[in-house]
Amino acid sequence: MKNPVGRPKTLDRENLINIAFEEYWLKGIDNVPLSSIANLAKVSRPGIYKEFEDEDGLQCEVLKKYTYVLKNNIVEQYIKSNDIKTLICHFYSTIGIPQNRKYFKSIRHISSINLPKGSKGCFYEKAKIIKHLLSKKTVIEINNFEKHRKNQFIIYIKNMQNNGKITNSLKSEDIYEYISAILSMAQNLELNGMNKFKIKTIIDKALSSILSQKITLN
Repeated sequence: MKNPVGRPKTLDRENLINIAFEEYWLKGIDNVPLSSIANLAKVSRPGIYKEFEDEDGLQCEVLKKYTYVLKNNIVEQYIKSNDIKTLICHFYSTIGIPQNRKYFKSIRHISSINLPKGSKGCFYEKAKIIKHLLSKKTVIEINNFEKHRKNQFIIYIKNMQNNGKITNSLKSEDIYEYISAILSMAQNLELNGMNKFKIKTIIDKALSSILSQKITLN
């Protein structure tokens, strides 16, 4: 059977997504030319267009690979948790400070995904920060995951409020937006080269305004 026009025999969809995933994470999803992905994967640009329709299609599929893991591993921990330390350890793990897995297992401890060597922060958060620079399909995926995460986090926040761990002076929806903003801030500070322990101090100060008491990790 003759190959479809523009799609060479050597095109391996999963391999291509893995290569793009590493490049996007290390260099920025908006900062990697499609030609660079094609060269690394040893495929043609028309072949990529044939498989994913356009660059936005590839970016969207790469992001889906990551958000799938977030939904089923990271967000899932909040669904099952009754401990405020899950939130705190999550924050610390995003800036590369190792945490007690009893409270939170970071993306680095999940065998279903290989993190690029030298990667920092959260691929999703980094994409979310520059959402205004991305195209329709990728933005839709960001928005869909954000909606899912928000719904699950609000359940967790309400649980923490009922248990006296998080202040009741604010609506759970507002606390979620505040937490989301802190995550984005931490990512920006890390990307700009700030020392992770300085970022931790800022996170601690920011979280102290919504926590009902000082939390000690052990």
